[in-house]
Amino acid sequence: MSEAAITPHERATRSPLAYLGAALAAGLLVGLATSFGQGLLPDHLNSLANSSGSWSLIAFLVATACPRPRVAAAMGVLALLAMVAGYDIASGLRGYATSLGASAFWLVAAVAVGPFLGLGGSAVRTRSQFAPAAIGAMSGVLVGEGAYGLTVIADTTSPPYWWGSIAVGAGMLGWAIVRRFPAWRPALVATGVTALIAGGFVAAYTAAPLLLMSF
Repeated sequence: MSEAAITPHERATRSPLAYLGAALAAGLLVGLATSFGQGLLPDHLNSLANSSGSWSLIAFLVATACPRPRVAAAMGVLALLAMVAGYDIASGLRGYATSLGASAFWLVAAVAVGPFLGLGGSAVRTRSQFAPAAIGAMSGVLVGEGAYGLTVIADTTSPPYWWGSIAVGAGMLGWAIVRRFPAWRPALVATGVTALIAGGFVAAYTAAPLLLMSF
């Protein structure tokens, strides 16, 4: 398609600002919903509002809208930063004081992890050679967090939610292998990365209690 044939709407949606604006809006909404969800969700779903895996998945999925790796990386960061901001805003509206230490921790985590989530989402969108590793990493986070929830904190949280996290992670991996890269080599890479990240996730959460701070 020539530049002359591109409509104003298409030109706008191709603008980096449009992608970044969408990431910002989605992040703010998720952050607001997370805070309110902590007081409204039933017990078997309450962990959804205290799960780093759910935020990571949303940032990853938001970035799949963008085929430009650099813009997608920025989207991953911006979405997570906006989630923290949205959460703090909603908590203030609910009458809760914001923990500066917790907010600072999650802001640093957003800057550190966001680019990888964004790049992973873009890789899946464009079906690049990195797509199997990207799917494996995201699936590994979900499976690993679910495994940690079931083995370490099941007594104080909701086991059904953790089983759901594992199911979503495994389902994402299975879908990608069947629909995106059915050849055995990329499937093996995706499966191996899933196992590696899941194991590392459990080890990191076990060794570093700071990572277990609620939002």
